[in-house]
Amino acid sequence: MGHLGILLFASPVQHRMSEIALNLAEAAGRQGHRVTVFFLGDAVYCTGQALALADPEGVAHRFSQLSSSTSLVNCSTCARFRGLRDEALIGNARNGTLEDLVELFVGADRFLALTEET
Repeated sequence: MGHLGILLFASPVQHRMSEIALNLAEAAGRQGHRVTVFFLGDAVYCTGQALALADPEGVAHRFSQLSSSTSLVNCSTCARFRGLRDEALIGNARNGTLEDLVELFVGADRFLALTEET
């Protein structure tokens, strides 16, 4: 199967784009595709343990429940700026680099960029 890359650049609290990214990742994973979601800006909060624990039905908790065929990668600069060190992340997420984003952009069969709603 193919590889879907998703760039998410929207807060999980203020915008529905994080939920859209999550639904796309879930659907693609169910169909056997490998999925990588790269989080920039406030989107890194989607990978925070505190948010996942605070709302068991929220986006962050649902991201933590994704299958192992889905990789969750933060921009480490964005995460560090927001206090999300490695130990503060949900179990299936990691802090990465912009090099990871470039590799995703080049290596994915399809790439979607989801930004804030206007």
